[in-house]
Amino acid sequence: MSTAISLAAELAKRGVTAVPAGPSVRAWVGGVGSSYVLVRPGMEDDQPVWSWRHDDGAESHARDDIEGAAEAIAAFLQADPP
Repeated sequence: MSTAISLAAELAKRGVTAVPAGPSVRAWVGGVGSSYVLVRPGMEDDQPVWSWRHDDGAESHARDDIEGAAEAIAAFLQADPP
């Protein structure tokens, strides 16, 4: 199973609508998803991470910690939904 699919599944457990989009994941809470946060795989300080941003906020989390990343993304979305 791809890491994007795994992340989307963990987000769904937390009430976040998440759709894998290649190696990335589109995620949102409520509504129909016309506005979403794109969670992308990337590198930060030579470490693989998931990163996302919305308005003035941006965060990242270790890519190999799918559950922790899902928790962080869900909290980010609930605090400032797109």
